[in-house]
Amino acid sequence: MQCSSGIPRLFGRIVRMAGRFGPRSFRGALAGALPCFALAMCLGPPLANAQAARRDAVARPFSITRLDPALDTLVAPDAKLKTVATGFVFSDGPLWIRGRDGAAGYLLAVSIFGNVIYKVTPEGNVSVFLDKAGYSGTDFAHIGKLSYITRIHMTLIGPNCTGVDWQGRVIWCAGQDRALMRLEKDGSRTVLATGYEGKRFNGPNDVAIAHDGAIYFTDSDVGIRGGIKGGLAEMPDQVWRLKDGKVTLAVSRTQLGAEPNGIALSPDDKYLYLSAGTGSPDPKMMRYPVKADGSVGSGELFTHGHGIGDGMKADRRGNIYSTDGVLGVVRITSPAGKPLGLLNLPTRGDAEPQQALCASAMAFGGDDAKTLYVTACDVIYAIPLREPGRLEGPAR
Repeated sequence: MQCSSGIPRLFGRIVRMAGRFGPRSFRGALAGALPCFALAMCLGPPLANAQAARRDAVARPFSITRLDPALDTLVAPDAKLKTVATGFVFSDGPLWIRGRDGAAGYLLAVSIFGNVIYKVTPEGNVSVFLDKAGYSGTDFAHIGKLSYITRIHMTLIGPNCTGVDWQGRVIWCAGQDRALMRLEKDGSRTVLATGYEGKRFNGPNDVAIAHDGAIYFTDSDVGIRGGIKGGLAEMPDQVWRLKDGKVTLAVSRTQLGAEPNGIALSPDDKYLYLSAGTGSPDPKMMRYPVKADGSVGSGELFTHGHGIGDGMKADRRGNIYSTDGVLGVVRITSPAGKPLGLLNLPTRGDAEPQQALCASAMAFGGDDAKTLYVTACDVIYAIPLREPGRLEGPAR
């Protein structure tokens, strides 16, 4: 993504003028604000508007920001947002399970605070799909990372991700069990991995499953009290690959340059995408070539800016959909790294009780893959698509 060079030049002149006619502190403040302002202007006024809504607590409806005409081929300009279900506090990790034998398909979504994976029908009927999915033990006094969302102080005791392998088995991240898990067809649970070379994971966070069965997944600190700096972590948060029961390091924390979070594979499995710098002023999306043996080559900056942070998915054409939990947007980026547009989720502003401005993850759904389901903290939304996305797992 390239910003117009005129904006940085303009602010450079302002900073120089401040140095001549204003106090040094004012000059420093302007210089510090330059990168964020220039980035917001580059991606368009709606991003600045989203920041203003967050700062001024002004309610906003659902809207679509068109940054490139190609967005219209994916999402209609007048697409309507549908509220599927509410009451989750913090929903995440959505996954569409295709219908079979005449039965309708349905959505899975995790509850990070509820320790369950929910089954959600397109009509909004919610039931428990899998209980004790994040933590299967009883030591709630010492397990799970402490978290603060709006006015809620809670401990993270719940799963983080879901996926489905090419045999149709659900894979999920049991964050506080610090394990990657699989649900067998007979309902039993299999522990796929808990660590590397005798050291435990900190809390698996997200997964991407290749056509050859390899599982790439990010490890975060959601499973340990005190987080990564609390003294309980046995190794850094990193990106791993699991194949044929063997865990190998895919991308280190040092190589990525930040804690890993979102992860996705291109439709042909040739590239691995990772988010870096979640919550920072300028989050990044990195792209890594996947070699023939499944190992990962040197990474390159794919794109950056707001709209990156947590969940990521690639559609059939290689467009990357990503969520920004801070601004509450879904960003769509072309295979060339060009931002195409933003789906701005609604917020009710400063009404109490406070509502988090949130977009944690998304999944393509409907058996035609023409619905985008977005987990948005308390709510699960559905947005119709013109172009089908890409469903996970085997075709029925």
